[in-house]
Amino acid sequence: MSNWNRMVAICVVLLASAGPAAAQYDNFYGQVPIISAARNGDAGAVQRELDAGTSANTADANGATVLMIVSTNGKCRIAELVLKNKARTDVKDKEGNTALMLASDRGYVDCVKAIVAAHADVNAANRQGITALMKAARAGNLDIVQVLLAAKADPNLTDFAGATAIRYAEESRQKRVADALRAAGGS
Repeated sequence: MSNWNRMVAICVVLLASAGPAAAQYDNFYGQVPIISAARNGDAGAVQRELDAGTSANTADANGATVLMIVSTNGKCRIAELVLKNKARTDVKDKEGNTALMLASDRGYVDCVKAIVAAHADVNAANRQGITALMKAARAGNLDIVQVLLAAKADPNLTDFAGATAIRYAEESRQKRVADALRAAGGS
């Protein structure tokens, strides 16, 4: 048996033992097409992949789902598309961030609105205890702060260091954001 045939045989065994979920992740052959399309912002290619039966919850090797990728890059139309195709909003990346946290941090209000409308947990926290509201407050994005507050984000939650969203806003010199958080009952 040649080295090439041995390598193919090993790959087949590994993929077979990994189960059906393995096909949803990047592999040594490269990115799965829906991940590549998401990274490129190609809504048509994402739609074709979904129509072909690819899961809207496909993730890359780092655990970033299609929704996370497009939310990080401001491709909100694609975010809406995958949300309509049952993309989960509760999946977390290696740092514990959800798509809502990533969109809030980057300032993509339309993505935040779409994810909130899909019933995302607006009070979910990452590994440091940081919420989407804290990320938006730190970034000084008043529009996103208001969307999250309207969706019942708790302005009094604290990260693992004891900081609230107001503290994040104040440390970033975001007075209007801090004032909005106080008006919503934050302390």
